[in-house]
Amino acid sequence: MKVRVLVIDDEKMICKSLDAGLSDFGYHVCTAESGTEALRLVQNFNPHIVLTDMKLGDENGIDLIDDIKKLDKEIEVIVMTAYSDIQSAVLAIKKGAYDYINKPFELEQIRIVIARAFENFKLKNKIYLLEKEKQHSGENLIGHCEKMNTILKKIKPLSQNDDVTILIRGETGTGKELIAEALHNNSPRKSSPMVRINCSAIPHHLVESELFGFERNAFTGAVSQKKGLFEIADGGTVFLDELGELPLDIQTKLLRFLEERKFRRIGGLEDIQVDIRIIAATNKNLEEAVKNKEFREDLYYRINVVPIDLPPLRERGTDILLITQYFLDRFNKKFKKKIIGYDSEVKFKLLNYNWPGNIRELRNVIERIVILIDDDHIKTHHLPIEIQNYKLRMVAVQENLNQNVSECDQLSLEDKMQCIERQYILEALEKMDWNQTKASAILGISRFTLKRKMEKYSIT
Repeated sequence: MKVRVLVIDDEKMICKSLDAGLSDFGYHVCTAESGTEALRLVQNFNPHIVLTDMKLGDENGIDLIDDIKKLDKEIEVIVMTAYSDIQSAVLAIKKGAYDYINKPFELEQIRIVIARAFENFKLKNKIYLLEKEKQHSGENLIGHCEKMNTILKKIKPLSQNDDVTILIRGETGTGKELIAEALHNNSPRKSSPMVRINCSAIPHHLVESELFGFERNAFTGAVSQKKGLFEIADGGTVFLDELGELPLDIQTKLLRFLEERKFRRIGGLEDIQVDIRIIAATNKNLEEAVKNKEFREDLYYRINVVPIDLPPLRERGTDILLITQYFLDRFNKKFKKKIIGYDSEVKFKLLNYNWPGNIRELRNVIERIVILIDDDHIKTHHLPIEIQNYKLRMVAVQENLNQNVSECDQLSLEDKMQCIERQYILEALEKMDWNQTKASAILGISRFTLKRKMEKYSIT
C-alpha cells in the first residue's frame, strides 16, 4: 500500500522540496499552501499523514488540526515550525497531533517520523476492526478425506498469488470462513487486517455506506465523514460472506471496484484507490441465481476466478470423528471436564447422521454434551434425540422404497442400481415436498449433486 502524505506550507520551496524528497522515499505526496486548499485535499486526496506548518500566512497550523480531525479523525498530523516552544508543542499534541518537529530538519528525520505515524495509523485501524468484529472461535482446518486434501493443497499457491479473487462455495457451517482465514494468514498480506463482512447481516439500505463509506452531509444524519470497510482494509483482505445476498445495485458497484480497484464514497466526487484482496463465500447456487436475475452474470464471472467447493460434513467420512475429538478436547479444557471419549454406538450415530448444520451443528452438539454430562464417556442417550433417531427415519424411507423397485427386477445390475437410485431420489423429494435442500440432506449428498442426478433421470 502506498502511503499518502499531504504537505501544508505557505512557502512554495518547502512544498516542492518535501514533495520531491518524500516521493523518492516511495510516498504519494500532495501539497497545499493554505488551510482552505488543505481541507479540500483532505476530502479528495484522503491522506494517511498530514505535515502542516505552524504558521500559514494569517492562519494557524495548530487550529487547522481540529478541522482536519473533523473530516477524518484517523489522519495522523505532524506539525512543523521554526518557532519552537513547549506550550505550542503541548497544545498541538492535545489537539490530536501525532508529533512535532522543528525547522530546519533533515529529510531523514521526516521520513522516520512519517514511518512511525503510519504504523500508528495502521494500529488504530486494527483496533477498530477488533472492536467491530465478533469473537471468532479460531478452529483449525482439520480433515484427511480426499476432498479436503485437494482443497488444502490449493491453500499455499492461492495464498501467494494474493491478487487473485476467490469464491468459496459450500453449505452453511462447512467452514468457509476458516478457508478464507487460511488464505489470508499464509499470504503476503497477513500483517494487514482481514475484514469480515456478512452481506446478509447488514440491512440493505446500509450496505453501501458500510462497504464504501460516505462524505459529510452526503445525506441526513451524515454529520461527519465515515470510511467504509474497503478503505479500512487497505493493504489487507476483505472476506465477503453470503455474497449472494448483496443487493443488485451494490453488485454493480462491487463489479466496478473489481475491474478498476477504485470506488467512491456516498456523496463523494473523487475516486479512492485501495489495494485489497477479495475472497467471497456463498451457500447459494449462484448459477441458478443468475438465471433467476437475482445475481449479475458479469459479476459472477468476475468473482468466480478460482472456485473452492467445500464438501458438507456428511461427505467427509471419518473426518467427523477427528473434528468431534477436536471439539471434545477444546470444551473439556474450557469447562474443566475430563470426558475421555465415546462408545462405539455413539461413533456409529455420529458417522451416519446427515449433519444438515455441518461443522457448526457438530460443534454445538459436543459443547452441549460436555456442559451437561458428568460421565467420563459419551453414551448414546447423551446425543440429541434427532441424532439418536436418525437411522430409524432412514429405515422407514427404505421400507417405502422397497415397495417401488419390483419393476426393476428384470434389469441388468447397472440399470437396476440406477432405477433404485431414481426411486430413492423421488421418495426423498416427495417426502420433503420437493424442497431440494431438505431432500439432499436426507439423501446425504450436496444440493448440486442432487440437481445433477435429477437432470440425469429427467426428474422435474
